Amino acid sequence: MSEVMKTMSFERILELALQDYYTKGKIFEVEEKDFHKDIDNSIEMEFCGEYLRYPVGPAAGPHTQLTQNFLAAYLTGCRYFEPKTVQIVDGKQMQEMIARPCIDVKNVGYNVEWSTELTVEEAKEEYIKASVLMQVMGIELGLSDVKDFILNISVGYDLEGIQSKKISDFIDDLKDAKDTEIFKECIEVLKKNINKFKRFKLEDIDKITSKITNIVTLSTMHGCKASEILNIASHLISNKKINTLLKCNSTLLGYDAVREILDNLGYSDIELKREDFDHDLQFDMAKEIIAKLLETAKENNVKFAVKLTNTLPVVNTRNVMPGEAMYMSGKPLYPIAINVAKKIANEFNDITISMSGGIDKNNVLDVFNAGIAPITISTLFLQPKGYTNNNAVLNEMKKAGQAPKGLNLEALNALADKAKNDANYKNKGNGKVLEDKLETFDCLKSCGICVDVCPNRANMRVVVEGLTANYQIAHVENMCNECGNCHMFCPRGGFPYLKKTTIYKNLEEYKDSKNTGLLRIGEDKFLLREDGREYIYTANSKEDKSKLEMTVETILKDYPYYIDNIDVLSEEELKNYV
Repeated sequence: MSEVMKTMSFERILELALQDYYTKGKIFEVEEKDFHKDIDNSIEMEFCGEYLRYPVGPAAGPHTQLTQNFLAAYLTGCRYFEPKTVQIVDGKQMQEMIARPCIDVKNVGYNVEWSTELTVEEAKEEYIKASVLMQVMGIELGLSDVKDFILNISVGYDLEGIQSKKISDFIDDLKDAKDTEIFKECIEVLKKNINKFKRFKLEDIDKITSKITNIVTLSTMHGCKASEILNIASHLISNKKINTLLKCNSTLLGYDAVREILDNLGYSDIELKREDFDHDLQFDMAKEIIAKLLETAKENNVKFAVKLTNTLPVVNTRNVMPGEAMYMSGKPLYPIAINVAKKIANEFNDITISMSGGIDKNNVLDVFNAGIAPITISTLFLQPKGYTNNNAVLNEMKKAGQAPKGLNLEALNALADKAKNDANYKNKGNGKVLEDKLETFDCLKSCGICVDVCPNRANMRVVVEGLTANYQIAHVENMCNECGNCHMFCPRGGFPYLKKTTIYKNLEEYKDSKNTGLLRIGEDKFLLREDGREYIYTANSKEDKSKLEMTVETILKDYPYYIDNIDVLSEEELKNYV
C-alpha cells in the first residue's frame, strides 16, 4: 500500500506544476480562480528581520511536509509556513510508530501524528525545494516579484536530540543552504528548464536566496521538564544564534478551566485526563522560563517569542483512529488557545505571540487586531475546500488595514472572554457514520471533496467524456500516505484512496495494492486492474471500452506528464498478465 510518505525530485515537481498550469489552468488541483491574486501590502510586516506580505499560513502538520503542499498553500495566499517538526527519531522508525488512519477532522480536529514521517535529511531537502519553488512560481505566476514568505522550522523534543549532529546540521543548512547538494540541484534544474517559463527569466535565478530560514520553533513533548525546556531554548538562542519561538501547551490553562470551556461549548464528549495537566509545565514555571528566555534573546541579539498552542491530549473515545490517546485541534482549541494568550500577554505585555488553534474567518480579524501575528492554520485546511479556505481568512485579515504594532491587551482580554461562549465554536456534532457506498466511477455528479482535503495532493479531477459524472477522481499512489482524511469527508462513506482509479509509478507499487488502476508499461500499453481482473491494454485498440479504459485514455491524452514514467516488464512478468 501507499502508507509510506514519498518525495519527488525538484525537477519532477516543477514539471508537474508548469504542465498543470499551462495546460489545465491549475496547479496540484488548486484552480487558477482560487489563486490569491489580490496583491497588496496593507498587512505586510517584518518578522524576525524577514519580509512577510501576509502573516498567515499553514501550521506544522500533515500538510507541511512535502514540497507540493507548500506550493499549493502559497497559491491561495499563505505566506507564513511552519514545516512539520523534525527530531532524532525519523524516517522508517517514525513511520512504524504512526498508525493509520492518523487524521480525524470531521468536526473537531484530532490526530495521532508526531513529527515528520520523513528522514531529517529528506525534510531538509523538502523545505529547501519548497522555498526555491515558491520564489520561482511567485514570479512566474505574477504573485510576487520578491520573496514575500517565511518558513519557521520546528525541532523537538529533547536537548540531547537537538544537540545531535543530525539536528544541528539540519538547522545550520536551513539557515543557509548554499552549500547543500539539493540547493545546487534546484538551481541547475532551473537553468536547464529556463525555456519552459514565460515570466521567470535566467537573471531571476540570481535573486533566489539560499537563506531558507532564521527562525525555529521549539516543540516539546507533553510532560517535558521545565529545566529541559529552558536548556533547549537557551541552546537554540545562545549557541545556534537563531530567532526562537517556544510552542506552549494548551494545558497551561489548567484542567478545570479547560474542562469548563469544553463543557460550556457542548464538548462534554471530549474526555480529558487530569494527570496530563498535572505532569505538564505549570503556568508559574512557564512565566519564569519566558522571562529568562526574553533576557537571553536580548543578550544574543535575536528574537524570542511564544507560539500558541500545541494540540491538547485527550482520550481516544471516537475509535476512528487507533490507540488510547489522540491530540485535539480545531474549533474547541480556539477558546483554550486565546485564553492562554490572555494569561501570557497579561504577564508580558510586550511579548510577540504567534497563534494557531481553531483559526477561521470568524475569528481571525479579532485575533489579528488583538496584536497576535503571525497566525497559522491546520484543521481548516484539512476540511472541505482545503487550502482555498485561506482566501476567506486572508480577506478578513486585510480589513485590519495594517499589521499590529504590538499586543492590544484590552482587545485580547475581551476576545478571550467572548470565546468561552462564542456560538461559532459550539459543538455541532460529527454526524452519523455513513455506510460505504463509494463507487470507483461516477460516484457523484460533481463532488471532488476528496481532492481538496488531501494534504498531499494525491487525488485529482479528470474529465472523462462518455461517463456521466462531470469528472472522475484519479488517485496518484506515490503521493499518498494513507492518512485517511479523504475517507472522513466522503459523502458516500468510502475510502477514495483505496477505491478510486489509481495511477501507479512502478510494478512494485502495483503489486503492493489491490486498487483498480493503471501502470504504464509501454508508449501505449498499460497493465490494468479492474474488479480484480488484471490484463494488458493497448490504447485505442478497441471501440467498446470499459470505464477504466476510457479513463486511461483520457489520462494518456490530457495528463501524460503524470504517467510519463514507463516501467518495462520482463517477458516473465508479462506472462502473468497476458
